[in-house]
Parts: sequence; C-alpha cells; structure tokens
Amino acid sequence: MPVLLSLALCCPNRVCGQPSGNVPKPAAGTYKKSAVMKAYRTSMKEKNYAKARQAVEDAIRTHADAAADPQLYRYSMDALNELIGAENRKIYLNTRPDTVGYFNYMYDLYAMGMKCDSVEQARLQEKRAQGKKAEPKLRTGVGQLMLPYMKNLLNAGKFHYQKKNYKQAFRFLDMYAKAKSSELLSTTKESEGWTDDKTEVAVLAALSAYASGDNAGTMAYLPASLNDESLRAKLLEVGSKAAAELHDEAAMLALLEQGFDAYPNVEYFLMTLVKHYNDTEQYGEALQRVQKMVQLYPNIRDYWYMAGKEQMLLGQYEAALVSFERCIEIKADDAESYSAMGNIYLHDAHEAYAHFNVALSDPNYATKKKSIDELYKKACAAFEKARAFDEENRELWLSGLRETYFKLNKGRELRALEKRK
Repeated sequence: MPVLLSLALCCPNRVCGQPSGNVPKPAAGTYKKSAVMKAYRTSMKEKNYAKARQAVEDAIRTHADAAADPQLYRYSMDALNELIGAENRKIYLNTRPDTVGYFNYMYDLYAMGMKCDSVEQARLQEKRAQGKKAEPKLRTGVGQLMLPYMKNLLNAGKFHYQKKNYKQAFRFLDMYAKAKSSELLSTTKESEGWTDDKTEVAVLAALSAYASGDNAGTMAYLPASLNDESLRAKLLEVGSKAAAELHDEAAMLALLEQGFDAYPNVEYFLMTLVKHYNDTEQYGEALQRVQKMVQLYPNIRDYWYMAGKEQMLLGQYEAALVSFERCIEIKADDAESYSAMGNIYLHDAHEAYAHFNVALSDPNYATKKKSIDELYKKACAAFEKARAFDEENRELWLSGLRETYFKLNKGRELRALEKRK
C-alpha cells in the first residue's frame, strides 16, 4: 500500500478518461500486438516504466484496434502504478521527490482506469447484443489499483482550491467525483466504508469550476452543492451567473427567484431580477419583487424609491407619488425623490394640457387653466427642492425648472437660470 499524501501539486490539463498527451483519433488498420507487448515487457523488466507506458499508449493513439483493446489500458496502469510507487518512495524517504510528477501519474492512472473500463464495457455490450454471455474480466483489478489513491485525489483538489488554482482544483475534484460514483469503484468491497462527502465535493467543484470560467462544470455540480445550507446563497448566485453565461435564461431565472425567495436580504438576487425584468419590459414582475422588499423593510428608502420608479414605468403615477413621498419622510433631503415627483407633476400637466380643448369663452376655462397651473407650481416646487438638496446634479432639476419657470411666466428666475449654465 503506497504512502498517501494529504496535499497535491498541479498536474497538466488532460481530459478525464484519456491517455496523457495530445490524443488524436486512432487511425484505422491493424497493428502488431506482439511487438507492442514485447517492447512493453522488456521495458518493465528493465524498470524503465515510462518507456513501457509509452509503448502501449503510442499503440492506443495510433491504431484503432489497440484503442479498442481494454487490456492495453490495463498495462498502462501497471506502468503508471510503478511510476507512482517510485515517486512515493522518494516522498517517504525525502530524497528529492517529483511531487508534481507523482500527482500527474496518479491522475493519469485514474484516466486510464476509467477508459479501460469504458472500453471493456463497450466490448461486453457488443457480445451481449449478439446473444453471447459476457462478464467483465478487468473491472475488479482496475478498481483495486485505483482505490489506494482516492484520498490523494480529493486532497489534491482541496489543496489547489486553497491555493486558488481553480482550474487544477476542478480537474481533480471532477475526476474524484466521477470515479467515486462509477460502478468501477462503487462495487468494490473497500468502498463500503466510504464517507458520504458528495455535498462537500460538489460545493468545491462548483465553486472552482466557476472561478476557472467553466460554466458547464459549475452547472453540473450545482444541484448537489445546494445541499450545503451555509453556502447556499453564494452557490445560487454563482449558478445564476453561470447559467447567464451559458445563455440559459430559464435556469438563470429559476436560480435567481430561488435565491430571492430564500435570501431577500442578499441584494444581488433582487437587483439582478429587477434589471432583467426591466430590460425585458416586464415592469409588473419587477414591481412585485420590489414591493416584497418594501413590505419586509418598510423603513428603507431605496426600496420605496425603486417601487416609485417601477410604478412610473407602469403609468401608476398616483401610486408612485405615494412611494416618493414615503422616501422623503425617511430622508428629508432626498433630491432624487423630489426630482421624480417633479417629473410626475409635469407629466400630469402635459396630459391635462393635451386634453385642454375648452374655448376661452367657456366658463370652465379659468378653472381648468388654474388646475394645470397648479400642477406646474407643484412641479416647480419639487424641482427647486431637488436643486436645493443637490445643486451639482443638474440632471435632477435644470430641465424641469426651465420648463416650469417658462410656463409660470417666471421670467426673472428663468433668466437667472440661463445665466448659470
């Protein structure tokens, strides 16, 4: 039994279940297996395990018949196991071990084991389809060869995560999770005492995948990771961002809504939902979320202000006025809310003027004209408040004051305003 380390260093990026190096599609044709095995056995006898490994993996890479032979993958695993053992002895004796190489070999051993089992299962399915009885011959031995390194594989992932080597962390964690859940290892006798660490591994895998830009990997491990209550809010946020990057709007919204319902105090969920619904002109949906926050936190000005803006978008101007008035009750010098109120009064004045089809001789003319002037006066007063509380931010009041001063025949104020431009 090799000595198992608790930490790992990085290993090259390889596809799970494939031999090391760049793996082109195996070429069609035959090969001389006897020659390959002679080279392999000679190198193993000479303890040149790297050369022995290369002999069989070169055949796998270049010949379709070799790539379909599960036994060759098993031979590669034997060579890799010897390479691991050699490095393990150096680690144990502290004689300048190649720790990076050690973990490279360990990862490749798992990749070869998974591929070996996959190829053997494909061959068995073909035989069974022909009505032949077929049972795996290599699975037990392959699983037994992989099992001693399970702890190292997981610890390597944790180590890289702590060091913020997220891409490497995900590779190890992904391999660990896939191997542990595979029939190849789950049916072995030793696996009966395994600790159920599925949630922990899923959390680390999802977070490391997201941090390394692997959005598909994030989504693959997200469902299991959400069982961790302590990190659930963060994971829902990460998942919604990954789904957005993958252009999966349905998944993004489902995760955002789930996060908002469970964690309304996490600003990300509310703000992202409101932005999405506004961008898609679903203002009623946006308002519903904001009103929930108003109910939960009635003394927070920002939620009332957001509600007022949504109500304006929906044309609910009277309700919006109530929301902005509540803002001012909470924050007396709220220039933004005064500006919004001024714009509502201007809107009402414009609407009233558009329907002002009363002749000058009509007895109702003066009354209707006065009601419009009152709206302009209210707008003017609101914009002046906005100016008083935030004079530097001219967007809040300049245009509004210019119009109301003109409509109310305030020539002196208008001239003074123009001089300040």
